[in-house]
Amino acid sequence: MKPTADALNHLLRQNSWAGERLRAFAGKTARLSVPPFSSDLLITPAGEFSAAPKQTPVDAEITLRPSAALRAAFDPASAQSAAEIRGDAELATAVGKVLRDLRWDAEADLSRVIGDIPAHEIVRGGARVKTEITRKASALTGMLSEFWLEEQPQIAKKRHLEQFFQATNTLRDDVARLEKRLEQLERKT
Repeated sequence: MKPTADALNHLLRQNSWAGERLRAFAGKTARLSVPPFSSDLLITPAGEFSAAPKQTPVDAEITLRPSAALRAAFDPASAQSAAEIRGDAELATAVGKVLRDLRWDAEADLSRVIGDIPAHEIVRGGARVKTEITRKASALTGMLSEFWLEEQPQIAKKRHLEQFFQATNTLRDDVARLEKRLEQLERKT
């Protein structure tokens, strides 16, 4: 898909280090999938992406579930652990790391359209909104966790699990001792 390659190349140009990492894989093809969408991308000698011609074999495929893609918007590091990789693991890992570490310089892009000061203020406001959304999501997660632990127990508390495991281990040891005692009694009779 050409729009995907164009968007990624724009980000690659804003992050010059990224092209350096991709140059080592020039000529290889990677498929990026977030079902139901996917894009086959050919890595160019310049360390950028181009749309891979039809019927080009894919060297590596990186698939990210839509829910994980949404999480990655707020926490890029989480995407790598949620990604499914097939094919050339070295290529997929390199492409995944580059995509994870890419940063969009929104202020630079906006400043070309609306000017430096409005662009700066919009980006600052966006950062505040993102911080607030992250804070609220964390608070909601904490409240739900507490609700499911205390009010409507749906999640086992760690101490209860530890007590259960300890009781299970004690029971296992007691059964083993009983078996040994029964064996001794059988030998005596």
